[in-house]
Amino acid sequence: MGNPTCRANSAASDLRGEHSSPSFFHRFLRESPVDATKRHLGRLRDLTDARLRELTAARPSNAEAIALISESVRRTHGLVPYDVQLHAGHVLAAGHLAEMATGEGKTLVALLPAFCFALEGRGVHVATVNSYLAERDCEFARPAFERLGMTVGMLVEKASKPEKNKSYASHVTYGVGTEFGFDYLRDQLAIRALGDVRPRFHELLAGRTQPRPDTVQRGHAFAVIDEADSVLIDEARSPLIVATGAREPHETPQVFHLADRIARGLRADEDFERAPHSQRLTLTHEGTRRALAQLTDAVLPHLQRMWQGYVEQALHARHNLRRDVQYVIAEGKVVIVDEFTGRPCPDRTWRDGMHQAVEASAGVTVTEENSSEATITRPAYFRLYDKICGMTGTAREAAAELRECYRLTSTVIPLRRPSLREILPDRIFTNRAQKLDAVAREIAKRRAAGQPVLIGTRTIENSEALAEKLTALGNPFRLLNAKQNAEEAAIVEQAGEPGVVTIATNMAGRGAHIPVPGESVRAGGLHVIGLERHESARIDRQLIGRSARQGQPGSAQFFLSLEDDLIVRHSPKIAALSADENGELPGATAEIFHKIQRKVESEDRQQRRQLAHYDRWLDELKQAL
Repeated sequence: MGNPTCRANSAASDLRGEHSSPSFFHRFLRESPVDATKRHLGRLRDLTDARLRELTAARPSNAEAIALISESVRRTHGLVPYDVQLHAGHVLAAGHLAEMATGEGKTLVALLPAFCFALEGRGVHVATVNSYLAERDCEFARPAFERLGMTVGMLVEKASKPEKNKSYASHVTYGVGTEFGFDYLRDQLAIRALGDVRPRFHELLAGRTQPRPDTVQRGHAFAVIDEADSVLIDEARSPLIVATGAREPHETPQVFHLADRIARGLRADEDFERAPHSQRLTLTHEGTRRALAQLTDAVLPHLQRMWQGYVEQALHARHNLRRDVQYVIAEGKVVIVDEFTGRPCPDRTWRDGMHQAVEASAGVTVTEENSSEATITRPAYFRLYDKICGMTGTAREAAAELRECYRLTSTVIPLRRPSLREILPDRIFTNRAQKLDAVAREIAKRRAAGQPVLIGTRTIENSEALAEKLTALGNPFRLLNAKQNAEEAAIVEQAGEPGVVTIATNMAGRGAHIPVPGESVRAGGLHVIGLERHESARIDRQLIGRSARQGQPGSAQFFLSLEDDLIVRHSPKIAALSADENGELPGATAEIFHKIQRKVESEDRQQRRQLAHYDRWLDELKQAL
């Protein structure tokens, strides 16, 4: 057995070389991290896998570590990281956020900081937005890490505790971001459960050992977050909640059915009114009187809160939450649809009886209300980590907020090739019917030329309305919404084929690669149509980013109407505007949509700041207690 220190020094010298002249060190100090990594890569080409593992054990620097994992990726997958990917890897390894355009290879880039962090041996969590992407990225990463002597685990939802323990014990653990948070909450419940069984002081003196909580996570050292703006910004106001069992005592279904029956008979502006700048519906004095007058003696003993609250929830469920928009009915159950991704969330429920109010309104079986046992906001959860970094295609709009809330500095990674994307001016119509007619004509024209078209919609309702229009006109298409979630990746991967028309809710298929063959490129590349503006301009930019990847041609355009949700929800009293014979409004009307977007984004930012201040206050209170 040789001296371990000597072996480590020898391994390090393979990467760094044996130079001692001042000119070398002056050159080295001026060398960029990417150039340093490429220099190290040149020395690794002819080394054996065993030698690479020895170099891994020698605690290399970030430049050396990124060279090692890059060489392993080359040997495993035949892929050589581009300079821009190496640049992004260094940005992430430093604990920053990298904005990389869609299609620039974020799956490979995630390996670079994950490997740097994994060298410390404290565990790395790579958080993605859905299980498909987590499994795909995990399978890509595993052989490259194993070649260097490291283990990779996949965090499967609803897996047993032994399986989760094994996943978390790996050097790198891939999983859905929310599942990491839920496991943390479950661990907190396990720790809390020990409160009643911990040995007293005299028992400790007698040799009784402290019981260990039945937890799965081993701490929060490092996190690499994919689609970081979605996780840290868009979903910041949606807390993670673990519920255990039904509330005791619980309401009976007749409570919610009666509230729904009363809500159906109440009159807008007379019995209830909408709060200014809000979706909240509140009972007026007359509405409260009518609601109380219809409260029966059979229901009264089962109330867990004020009766007016049940009726207001029923009003909200009936007037603000729409089927195939905010939720779908699947197998006789209400399933929430994520506002930002368009994906179903079968494990998510609305709180404080709201879910039961929706079930009563939708006419499905009313379930029992669960009791919330543990909760944490997403920002509070990710602040548990010693270091986080993330990738996204749209960070610059939220750069100030990310810096304020998470101390994350954002860096825009340049494109590998110049973008050839053509963004066409918005087209605006007075109503949805006129808009759908124009979209159908645009699709038919581009399809006839052999150009693939991807249409992004905010809701299932709108995707199906367009589907009906195309069906009536005899235009073939593929439909992807929350109802076909299992087929998502396969449908999206074919969206670039010549003449293929794909309708997808919001960002369905986000993260899936869209190959665009030569015939489609010659026809103009993938054309993206946005059927509505989102409340966040970042999500609009994410949709546009599906076209013209990697220097290919492509185009994008939004088709809007004054009946779109953005207008109806936030500025319903827009004065009538003059339109042409097809109902099309002048292009300057687009500024109305941008103005509303900026206003809503500002309000959302303020709400997130208030939530962040509350989180910090709560943390300080817990520390004091």
